[in-house]
Parts: sequence; structure tokens; C-alpha cells
Amino acid sequence: MKYKIRGIIFDFNGTLFFDSDKHEKAWKVFSKEIRSYPFSNDETLKNVYGRTNRAILEYLLQNEISDELYNKYVTKKEAYYRQCCLQDPQNLKLVDGAIELFDFLIKNKIKINIATASEIINLKFFDEQFNLEQWFDFEKIVYDDDVIKGKPAPDMFLKAAERIGLKPSECIVFEDSESGIAAAKNAGINKIIIVDPKAEKGNFHQHPDVEMVIPDFTQFNKFLLV
Repeated sequence: MKYKIRGIIFDFNGTLFFDSDKHEKAWKVFSKEIRSYPFSNDETLKNVYGRTNRAILEYLLQNEISDELYNKYVTKKEAYYRQCCLQDPQNLKLVDGAIELFDFLIKNKIKINIATASEIINLKFFDEQFNLEQWFDFEKIVYDDDVIKGKPAPDMFLKAAERIGLKPSECIVFEDSESGIAAAKNAGINKIIIVDPKAEKGNFHQHPDVEMVIPDFTQFNKFLLV
């Protein structure tokens, strides 16, 4: 198996940083605050993973949300999420093998970018914790700016490829969610690889649009890329 690609686009949360438990905890708190009961596991899979904050909040409210209320909820939720991350320093790290993969890609002149549903305040937090600017051009990262359409729309991956001067068909995407798979497919991405450490986010091994499923980046043969 050999890939003919020029670029890699990474999702971030749940793909490069295993933080799903922190986001789930934060969103369950807000679900209970907004509608008196938390997200179910099935709702989390379908309506949280890979989705923008606005999409999640409008799902909870079953209605459009005003900018004022959106900013209030998001500021509170993300502050709680970051607090959860800092309270678990042992797991505040990039996924195993990610740094080695980044270094390999840079050495072999394979372009890389990130397309994430995180907002800018969290993206800056990740940069502070992981020094992402060692590998990524921060100005080119695509994030939830509340303007660009979130996954499963293809816009984030289209923009992420464009910003590194590539066509989507020249790129591989690493993802961890159904909405991310749909976004990558809709964008015309070459191959989609899922990162799922516990094989609990979906039946991805049998998904027709998924090339392979890996638990972390130590389990991906990077030499397939050159």
C-alpha cells in the first residue's frame, strides 16, 4: 500500500490530543444546565464529536442561539474544559507518535495543517502546551471562527488544503469522528485515517470511506507516505 500525497491535514481534539473525556464532561454539565439532563452516549457520538460549539448549542436548544448567549455559554464551557485539561497533567500531551510523525513529514517536505472545531482561545492554549508552531504555520490553521461552516460540511478541509497550496485530492486526513469523515469525503480528500485508541467512537473498521483505523501514531507506517 503506497499513498500518492503531498499533504496531511489533522483534526486536533481526539486525534492529536486525547481529550474526549474532558469535552464530554464539560458538555454533559452544560446539557444538564440547559435542558436538565446530560448528553447520552449516542448523542455525544452524533452531535458532539467534531461539531462546532454553535452547532452543539443549537442542538441542545433546538433553536438558533443569539450571539450574546452563545458567547456566554462558550466562554464558560471552554474555561471549564481547559481547567479539566490542566487538572490532568499526566495526559496533557500529544498522542504517542505524533511528534515523530511531524518531524518525519517536515523532513520529507510533506505539507501539514490542522482543521479543528476548536475555537481560537483553545487553539492558543494548545499552542502554549504543545508548542504547535514548531511544525505548523499558526496563521494557516483552520479553526471554528463562527464564520466557516463546521464539519460535516467540507469547508474546513477545503480551506486547510487551500492554505497549504494543495488540492484536497493531494491530501490525507487523520480524523476521529463521523462528522469529520463526512467532511473529508465531501471535500474530496484522498484517504481518511481514523485515530481511535479504544475502538469505542464508532464502527470505523467497517466504514466504507475509512482507509484504516489506528490507536495512535506509533501504529501508522509513515514510510507509506514517501
